[in-house]
Amino acid sequence: MRESTNFGRQIGLLARLWRTELDKRLRPIGLSQARWVLLVYLSEAPDGMPQLDLAVRAGISGPTLVRQVDQLEEAGLVARQEDPRDRRMKRVSLTAAGRAKFAEADAIAVALRQDLLSEEDTAALEAAMAVNRRVIRRFEALNKTVEEGIARYAS
Repeated sequence: MRESTNFGRQIGLLARLWRTELDKRLRPIGLSQARWVLLVYLSEAPDGMPQLDLAVRAGISGPTLVRQVDQLEEAGLVARQEDPRDRRMKRVSLTAAGRAKFAEADAIAVALRQDLLSEEDTAALEAAMAVNRRVIRRFEALNKTVEEGIARYAS
């Protein structure tokens, strides 16, 4: 069952190649794949979201997020405001220019998906995505178990 031992490497390679190509295609509009991901999450939160939540969703550290958000803010694509419920927190939201830039970048991402997947069978893609979702759920369950074990050990 050699294929299963290569599963993680194959996913890692695919993700790296996908990010690299998306970076290349986004560069002419002044974005990177990393910044586009932040715009994606913010586009799904009409009222914005706390910086920490954005970092968690994007899977990046706080300092990395701050640097990215600083650059997006300088470009006029996002705005930071104090959270009305907790003044210590900053909420990040898209500006009108950010929504327009997201739409432009999203069209580029859609074109990339079309270029890479248009010749693939829809049923095969759905089956591959179903496998990915199941593996993701197993990781989530594993992480929850680890977190619960740490909490038990710490108490």
